[in-house]
Amino acid sequence: MEAGSRARSWAWVGDIGLAALLATGYGAPVGFVLSAGLMGFLRFIHPGFASALSTILGLLALAGWAIACLKVYQGVRDRGRGPYRTALYVLVLGLLPAWGLAINYALLESACRTTSCSAGPAMFRVLGARGAVGLVTLHALTALAFVLSRRRPAKLPAVPELLVHSLLLVGIGLQLVIAVQCADLLWGLAVFPIALPLVGPFVTIGLYAHELIERLRRRGADALAPPPAPPESVFRTSPAAVPPTADAPAHRPTLLASLATAPVLVGVYAVVMAALHHRPTAALDVFTETCGHALSRLPIQHIVVQDCHYLCTVAARGTPSLVRPERLGERNGHPILVNRQLAVANAFEDLLHARWPRFGRLARATYDRLGWPVSRYITRAWMADLVYVAMKPFEWGFYATLLLLDRDDPERRIDRMYRRQ
Repeated sequence: MEAGSRARSWAWVGDIGLAALLATGYGAPVGFVLSAGLMGFLRFIHPGFASALSTILGLLALAGWAIACLKVYQGVRDRGRGPYRTALYVLVLGLLPAWGLAINYALLESACRTTSCSAGPAMFRVLGARGAVGLVTLHALTALAFVLSRRRPAKLPAVPELLVHSLLLVGIGLQLVIAVQCADLLWGLAVFPIALPLVGPFVTIGLYAHELIERLRRRGADALAPPPAPPESVFRTSPAAVPPTADAPAHRPTLLASLATAPVLVGVYAVVMAALHHRPTAALDVFTETCGHALSRLPIQHIVVQDCHYLCTVAARGTPSLVRPERLGERNGHPILVNRQLAVANAFEDLLHARWPRFGRLARATYDRLGWPVSRYITRAWMADLVYVAMKPFEWGFYATLLLLDRDDPERRIDRMYRRQ
């Protein structure tokens, strides 16, 4: 009784987590689509409107998320978690995996190469292309077993019952492997809406484990129940009530049989994947044919670009909301990120070469001698941010010089910097 009251006293923590997960999982995509549409419309009307209202939209989105969390939390406290369970299952078993796959294959780097001018620490794919379809199929089978167990809590025929337990065990193992593979990206939870799929494996493990334990206890309760009375004894007293599932022990024979069957299912999956891809390790390739993660086997190729200078490094490695990279450019055949500060500095140098070539060459030689050693020490985002802030007065001075001495439009000169010729 005391343990139950203690658990109920901490139930509000789980309710807050459920409310935050549902509000973020369903609200973030809707908010992103609405914000993108509004920003695109404002940019179409006047480019200045979009930049001026971006901060306001961010604050409105944060306020809307907080209100949605509060509303869902109030609903959970008033009506219980039951009405929200279906939404949770759809989110965790369907939407979050699809969301994570979209980020994995659309945003993360597939080539295991990084340069000293790359945009900050390279973020490589968590899952490789080979075997991804098989992995999704296996996840779908485990999710189907979970849904079937929820819909049919009573004992099924022997083979389906064994498959449900075994697939739940396989699902726990699969989600544990995925969690280990993406553990190095958990820092992304600081930007919670974008990195929400990282929470998916942990929540799925909890759902599968809870359902497996409850089903094993139901089978244990079934085993403890007395056999039904024969048909002719209709006037006998009714048999004793079935023991509550919460107090019943797990059915050990079913657990042992499931533990023996789960490796067989994994073996069948590995054989099917090997036959389809003509590789004995095809089932593991989705994890091992990646780089930079726990189970990765591909090495990262560090390509050092010797002519990278430190304002380029600042534009690439600084916090995007501060250094504000505007576009991709090209320098000596290598792609770089270009922000306003870099473009203004290079336009100032271009003006020097055009008006005073000798002084321009001297300035370039001095800059190369000092800038390249400095850029090698800019290895963290906060370092790049400090350099960016320190260079702001020089940026304003460069721009003032362009306004005073450039016979052409300074903005046109700035815009053509690092453009492909």
